[in-house]
Amino acid sequence: MGLENCADNKIRNWHLRGISVGEKKWLSISLEILTQPHIMLLDEPTTGLDNASAFFVVWALRNIAHDGRIVVCSIHQPSGYLFDLFDDLFLLSGGEAVYFGEAKLAVKLKFSIFLNKAN
Repeated sequence: MGLENCADNKIRNWHLRGISVGEKKWLSISLEILTQPHIMLLDEPTTGLDNASAFFVVWALRNIAHDGRIVVCSIHQPSGYLFDLFDDLFLLSGGEAVYFGEAKLAVKLKFSIFLNKAN
């Protein structure tokens, strides 16, 4: 999971410096993966990570999902290449469900809605 560089560092807390915020997030996700739960619920697993790290996290979670486990995570404003890794999408707007289905289909629907509004 890319934690080799900080393997000898202590985790610490807010007033004693230890591993970075990104490394803490990686560690948290890694520990969850090690327990091999049937369902994984992750709240913003990419927050605080750079683009490459965020991509790797979502790619790893996607592989876990494709191995038969259920992975649910909240993501705010993912980049296009990150969004492409998602199979299904539950889209909320103002606390209301506006879409549930294939992520790729949501992009096509958005484009067709945009074209219909332009006409």
